[in-house]
Amino acid sequence: MFLKNFQEKAIKKLLHRSFDLISDRDKKKLVFKAPTGAGKTLMMAEYISSLCGSDILTKNLSFIWTAPRKLHIQSKRKLENYFSNTNVVECLNFENITDKQLFENQILFLNWESINKKKQKYDYCRK
Repeated sequence: MFLKNFQEKAIKKLLHRSFDLISDRDKKKLVFKAPTGAGKTLMMAEYISSLCGSDILTKNLSFIWTAPRKLHIQSKRKLENYFSNTNVVECLNFENITDKQLFENQILFLNWESINKKKQKYDYCRK
């Protein structure tokens, strides 16, 4: 799959910012926004692949992907297809997790509404 010039630029910018934030001890947020049809899922797949395959990174990473309605299912299918030949990242549903833990290079796909309410569908624990 070929990326457009603006997509490559966005991914590079996101990677550089991520490396800065990961090395910083303060908690910060990184938000990625793009208009409908810009290829956000493809860009995130390439970003995650680059991040996980980086020699610069000295920390293990796992990811949580949330989306409204049933878009998390659509995103999971697209990323499973994207990563099918490389096995760089493992795409999981909540039911696939053992011992309530995510491990290196795993992505957990969740429905936003299931975790963003007082009586949430999923129970999780914090350390």
